[in-house]
Amino acid sequence: MIGEKDIMASHKEHITPCFSGSAPESDTVSNTSLCTPRNERCSRRTLLKGTAAGSALATLGGSMLAACNLTAVGNGVLTSPTGKLHEYWIQADSFQHNLVPTGYDGMTGNHYTAKQTSFWAIGYRAYTPGWQKPLDGNKDLGLNTGIPGPIIRAEVGDTIRIHFRNQDTHYKFAHSMHAHGVFYTLQNDGGWSAAVPELSSAVEVGQSYTYEWLARPDSLGTWLYHDHSKPQGPKGLMELGAELGLFGMIAITDEKTAPVDQEIFLFFHDLYHDDVPSLSQDFDCFNGYAFVGNTPKFTVRVGDRVRWRIAALGKEFHSFHLHGHRWPFQGRFDDALVLGPATTRTFEYVEDNPGTWLYHCHVTDHMMGGMTGLYAVTR
Repeated sequence: MIGEKDIMASHKEHITPCFSGSAPESDTVSNTSLCTPRNERCSRRTLLKGTAAGSALATLGGSMLAACNLTAVGNGVLTSPTGKLHEYWIQADSFQHNLVPTGYDGMTGNHYTAKQTSFWAIGYRAYTPGWQKPLDGNKDLGLNTGIPGPIIRAEVGDTIRIHFRNQDTHYKFAHSMHAHGVFYTLQNDGGWSAAVPELSSAVEVGQSYTYEWLARPDSLGTWLYHDHSKPQGPKGLMELGAELGLFGMIAITDEKTAPVDQEIFLFFHDLYHDDVPSLSQDFDCFNGYAFVGNTPKFTVRVGDRVRWRIAALGKEFHSFHLHGHRWPFQGRFDDALVLGPATTRTFEYVEDNPGTWLYHCHVTDHMMGGMTGLYAVTR
């Protein structure tokens, strides 16, 4: 594969842009696609020109929706005639992060210093085209503060294009983006192995790569994405980047997906003192934080339809429990759901029980390690 700039330089005189606008050029390696708008044929070269130029894209929830519908994408993947292109500019950033910013565990009453609970994290953040500046968080994108990464959204039949750049200037590890639940070719996998060292799986610091994923009918639901690059650190650990914060969630909907009043995204993940020595102990976290008063506090109202999308990554098994609530799940009612590594659960209900309730992992070691939080229901 070759960079977009090289392609454009070779064919500049033959290109008619299907998009307008401008953004800084980059040396992104690309698996970009053939794009056919309803009223204008765009060649592969045209799309490459439009992609590098940033294109005239509408910002919606942090995704960039292209003005043309797709009929085919690169590497032989076909979309529906009405499928849309959701385009994201995502960067892996390294930064100092405190898992317990209040210094207090609101359930046990234990106290911590910042030195005990801080480490150099790595997180995915969504940016404006060309990675010019981070996007503000919102309801569709999430907080976009790095852990977890931005919510990636699409509907069945849509294509997701990720312009990924590695700016891990602290560890200087190679990173990638590997998605679950969506369709992709080998060049868009992002999963590293010594036997198949794909370029998409080891994007070095300062380099970038463009991934394309397709949301098919069997992609409907909640999925996750994460760093799946080569072994890193003194111990040569697989997915150390994911342990340090490189993970996020994908939500795929269709025309039958009902609207909800509140949509909650909750990610279970763990950090180990043996892998991250600056931490004073192992920590079990929700969305980058540990313990009541630090983990997210979710607020809903009686009568709201509430949808939870929960996911887990790492090497632990978890049991999600929400006090005072039950919900239909796989033909029965439940109030605790088990998640293993790289699994997700989606469930919803109409809220009818006011109060401030505890949510937590029911594995006692994990609960004591920080997997506790509050869910407030107002009238």
